[in-house]
Amino acid sequence: MKIIVRLFFFTVLVLFSSARACLSAPLPLKISEDLEKLPVEESLGKSFIKYRDEFAKKYGTEFSFLINYQQQEILYNKHNTGNSRMVWYWNLEVNQRLWKGAGLTLELEVDKNKGVDKFIPTFSLFNTNTGDNASLYVPRLEFTQSLYADKISIAAGKLDLADWFDCNEFANSGDIQFLSDALVNNLAIPFPAKGLGAMAGFKPNDQFYFQAGASTAKAVYTKTGLSDGFNSTFFINEFGFTPQFKNLKGNYRFIFHLNHRKLPLIDNDEEADAQKRQQFGFAISFDQEVIKDKLGLFLRYGFADRRVYEIENFWSGGFQISEPFAGRKYDFIGFGVAQSFTGKNYRTFNEPDVAHCETMYELYYSYYINNTFILTPNLQLVVDPYADKTADCAVVCGLRGIVSF
Repeated sequence: MKIIVRLFFFTVLVLFSSARACLSAPLPLKISEDLEKLPVEESLGKSFIKYRDEFAKKYGTEFSFLINYQQQEILYNKHNTGNSRMVWYWNLEVNQRLWKGAGLTLELEVDKNKGVDKFIPTFSLFNTNTGDNASLYVPRLEFTQSLYADKISIAAGKLDLADWFDCNEFANSGDIQFLSDALVNNLAIPFPAKGLGAMAGFKPNDQFYFQAGASTAKAVYTKTGLSDGFNSTFFINEFGFTPQFKNLKGNYRFIFHLNHRKLPLIDNDEEADAQKRQQFGFAISFDQEVIKDKLGLFLRYGFADRRVYEIENFWSGGFQISEPFAGRKYDFIGFGVAQSFTGKNYRTFNEPDVAHCETMYELYYSYYINNTFILTPNLQLVVDPYADKTADCAVVCGLRGIVSF
């Protein structure tokens, strides 16, 4: 096992030492828009993009389609070496402009398979898109409105608060950046599934903003949410600073959240009445350019109520480098580490086999083919999966391909 760990870090060191960065990485929040910024002459569908742009100008209707296919194989694990599984989904998004500053967004999606997470349980997840098979459903139906020169923004409908809160420039997308959920989200924030909710934001200037949101805590992502929309509520507030140091961009987010939902106490879950109605938490999400349009660093931290959650403290951090090799100006490399620390209540109730934390390492390379197709090979190492002292370390490699137009 020591040899495998050493090989993993040797690979990281080689890629990092040979990297030469020259272009900032694409923003993660709107994949299709980011890809469209790349040269159109390199696209496989120039005529389609031209037609779509003309249609949007005439009718105010924009649409994009994305297919995400991921194949992963377990390179090392005591009982699962050699097992391979895939995860894929497709998503159709339609945006309709209504009036000045207003829009309506509809998404349709199909999800398939759990991938290698079926074999090795973890807090981090090897794939943030892992889940159950889901036939055609509506993950998002959202109304948005911006006012006063975009200083005020509101959104309401069936939405995902994780699209608005705990964002990060270099660790935010399971489509074009990291695969592990621990390096895409903060595991100490109990974001609910996509459901009924609303948010409002205020940005008085370019260096400060505040936003608040609420949604159904018991939401089920494949349902409309009308039946359980008022049974429980998840509240979240975020203060953000976006300064520039010598023309180097940074984002510093401070997050407070409250989950108003009855949850069983971990150390008394055999008692039906042993429940906690409210859970508070705090988190941060920082990202900072270190070399202009070349190298960026990120850091997350959060803590949650140890009486009801397995994870009490969480942190993740890493870097992203652009143009790692000469001539590959649209490629980038990312490396991240995430640790999920179990709470004292969870360890006491499940002793003696519970470790203090689970550690996830991930290295990926985003290989640009054209502004429609991107390939991302990746390598992951998990120590003490699911914070289980008796569980063997796991090494997983994978390949992700996305088609977006």
